[in-house]
Amino acid sequence: MSSPPLINAVTRDDLRATIGGEKLDSLTDRFAATLALSLGGDARLADDLGREAHTLVSMAGMLGYDALSQACRDLEQAAKQGGDLRPPLDAARRMRDDTLTALGVRQQAVAAAP
Repeated sequence: MSSPPLINAVTRDDLRATIGGEKLDSLTDRFAATLALSLGGDARLADDLGREAHTLVSMAGMLGYDALSQACRDLEQAAKQGGDLRPPLDAARRMRDDTLTALGVRQQAVAAAP
C-alpha cells in the first residue's frame, strides 16, 4: 500500500473552485496556525491526543493534506485502542512538520507573487 500524498492537488483545486482562492488561502493560513500548536507535549493523556488527532483528521483532509490526515487517523485509532502511542504520535508529528514546511513554501510563494 502506498502512502498518501503530502498535498492532494485535486482536493485543493476542487476546494479552490468551490470556495475561491482567497477563502482557501484564509482557511489554509488558519490551519497552519492551528497545526503549529498541535500535538505538543509528551505527558498528554491518550484521550486528549485522540481528540486533537480527530480534529486534525478532518481539517487536514478537507484542505487536501492527505498524509497528515492519515497519520492523525492512525494516532486517533491508537489512542482509542490504548497501548503505546509513541510510534503513531511520532509519525503524526513528522507529518505535521512536513506539512508546515510545505505550507511555509506555499506562503512564501504567495507573498512573492505579483
